[in-house]
Amino acid sequence: MYKKTSMTSFAKFGFSTEILTAINEAGYEKPTNIQQAAIPKILAGRDVLAGAETGSGKTAAFVLPVLHALTHNNAHHAQYGHKKKTVRPHQVRVLILVPTRELAIQIGQEITKFAKNIEPHVNCLSVYGGVKIEQQIKNLRSGTDFLVATSGRFLDLIKAKAIKFNQLETLVLDEVDRLVGTGFKEEIEQIIKFLPNKRQNLFFTATFPDEIRPLVRKVLDNPEIIKQDQNEKKLIDQRVLTVNFDKKTALLVDLLKNNDWSQILIFCSAKRSCDNLVKKLSENNIEALSLHGNKKQHERRDVLKEFKAGTLRIIIATDVAARGLDIVQLPCVINYELPRSPNDYVHRIGRTGRAGKAGMAISLISHHEYQHFTVIEKRNGLHLAWEAIEGFEADEIAPPPPQRSRPKKVKGKKKRPSKKQIKRNKARANALELEDKSEQTAEKSTNPYKIPAKNTVKKAINKPTPKSTSPYKMPTKKSLTEAKEEKTIPIPSSKPTKTSDNPPKKPKVNESIWGRKEP
Repeated sequence: MYKKTSMTSFAKFGFSTEILTAINEAGYEKPTNIQQAAIPKILAGRDVLAGAETGSGKTAAFVLPVLHALTHNNAHHAQYGHKKKTVRPHQVRVLILVPTRELAIQIGQEITKFAKNIEPHVNCLSVYGGVKIEQQIKNLRSGTDFLVATSGRFLDLIKAKAIKFNQLETLVLDEVDRLVGTGFKEEIEQIIKFLPNKRQNLFFTATFPDEIRPLVRKVLDNPEIIKQDQNEKKLIDQRVLTVNFDKKTALLVDLLKNNDWSQILIFCSAKRSCDNLVKKLSENNIEALSLHGNKKQHERRDVLKEFKAGTLRIIIATDVAARGLDIVQLPCVINYELPRSPNDYVHRIGRTGRAGKAGMAISLISHHEYQHFTVIEKRNGLHLAWEAIEGFEADEIAPPPPQRSRPKKVKGKKKRPSKKQIKRNKARANALELEDKSEQTAEKSTNPYKIPAKNTVKKAINKPTPKSTSPYKMPTKKSLTEAKEEKTIPIPSSKPTKTSDNPPKKPKVNESIWGRKEP
């Protein structure tokens, strides 16, 4: 027996019996606001730009109508006796681009869940980095109906010529505000150049930053803009706790020990901060695991599997977990460090308070984070009260930052250099020798007045002087004696001779040389 609420509320969209059965088995009782607004427009073939908070059912809002469109086309062909439209080798019918691996895996699971009763079977592949690409290329040889991909790995598959787009019907960009960030914007623009012009475009986002406007104008064709009503009752209790920087870890330990939260997701802004915080909590007998981009894919999958199963209580993660991590009954999220982007704050706290469940979001801020948190409040239209926990009150004046412990200098013998240092020293010495040689050759070629070395002078003296035919060459002793015998001398040089008190007698000169007689 099916629940009446499920069948009656979703049946108004005209979904097939197979899809309605899967919706009922998934426990969906009635469509959310974003689903009620977006599904009819998508079924009508319109381009859509939809904005809604995290946990509001955005994934089902585009998966259900797109899945219905594929199955409806197959049924239409079968009704008129034509062959069902099947996907050809290397072809893709629906492309969904996402920013993180976790979100790609989650959307792939949602598609499989809703399409499990449909015949013929609907194929869905999730491709992302961090794993070998060979198996993904092999899976794409037979084609797929749905392809959920991160932008970087999708470009790798295009370069490998593993994908064709002749049958592409729909392009979906989930978390558009993240995809137009510095790390993804260029990749998205490259991908769009490969896609056919005739397609349906669906953009879904939690926030509407100004950065998405150029992409919306370039890709969407007369889109239907949908914004979820923000007047609904807020299910997330947001608290801001001020504390000195050196007491932030102690305050976190106190919160974890004195509250009976079943599970907690703690956010840090850097990968190293996550690993360091795991060590600090373990020193206080609190077990936690980290989740960030440096972890291997199987490690990240195992951490999420334990967390969703309830065997792991605390995860310390970067903003990788801010998108695509769907845990229905997550009671608390703690911002140990603030996100760099104000938009990421909304995604972080959106991990709690999902599916109609209440949740709590706590931000621990120190003096150097006050100004940044005011920017976060202004960008997201928040006005939160700043509190303090007794025993962890923040000082009015910021205390000096803790000094990093420097290693002590070892007296006595110097440490033997490592192999890497020896190689570097040799490379530097060789580079200096090459520079000296290049400078010497440059001076030889460019400086004609350089003083020659001793060796070159000796070689030049020993060499016989070549005979020259130039009439302006300085006369030698031998040429002077020959000229006296012939009563002729060569043309004197232009250099003035030294004068003395008794000037030398003028030699007799032949008239044939000077062309005049002696006076």
